Amino acid sequence: MARTLSERLARISTAEVVDEYALRQAEADAEGLIRTDAAQAHAALAMVAALRWDVEATRRQHEAAIALQDSRPNSSDYANVFTILGEIDDAYRAACDALAKMPDDPTAMRCAIEAAVQDARFHDANTLCERWVKQSPQEQMPLRQSVGELAEAVERGAFTEAGARDVLRTASALRRDARIRCSGFSIQPSVEDPGTFGFHYDVIASTEEASDLNCALAERWADSPALQADPGLAFVPMFIGRNGNGRHA
Repeated sequence: MARTLSERLARISTAEVVDEYALRQAEADAEGLIRTDAAQAHAALAMVAALRWDVEATRRQHEAAIALQDSRPNSSDYANVFTILGEIDDAYRAACDALAKMPDDPTAMRCAIEAAVQDARFHDANTLCERWVKQSPQEQMPLRQSVGELAEAVERGAFTEAGARDVLRTASALRRDARIRCSGFSIQPSVEDPGTFGFHYDVIASTEEASDLNCALAERWADSPALQADPGLAFVPMFIGRNGNGRHA
């Protein structure tokens, strides 16, 4: 039942509109699991709380899950609840905790790499990519090249990780305030201006809503001399929404 519940919540989390009725059913099923599988029940309730944008309840349920002695953390579940909320520092810590407990698990490794990138910890992500190659040489890690280039850009002084982290956290805060979920991200190195990067969030929103987020981010950027200086235009986040066909554009 726990696995089925996790799959249902994953479908709810990626739908264009969160189905409150389905969410209430999932919540009731999760509460029914408390006696038989408490760790998974609390993990599911953390996801329910995240989909309701309740940060404190998300943290409370997450902490209850990881406090259980027999809990084997599901890195994608635990990190994803914080990613949904735009709490990228919490997502990174959750992913690292899971990886420490499951160092050979490829899902935990992938999740930690993605969380590190989203929190602008490019050197950590690069180290994890190198570890990935050693542990899983037959499996592709799509982020590996881009992560290496980001780490090199930091080494060259194009921008700092702290500067990139500030702008990513600003972007995440704007998305959180607008209650817009993210379905993924990509890194786009510039062809015209080598050494600069676009960081594209795929958001579950219309192109108009994504445009509003981009305008709000540009305004925050214009009002911040610190962001203009570092990362400047060397590292630029952008929100990409969905067109009428449900595709990102």
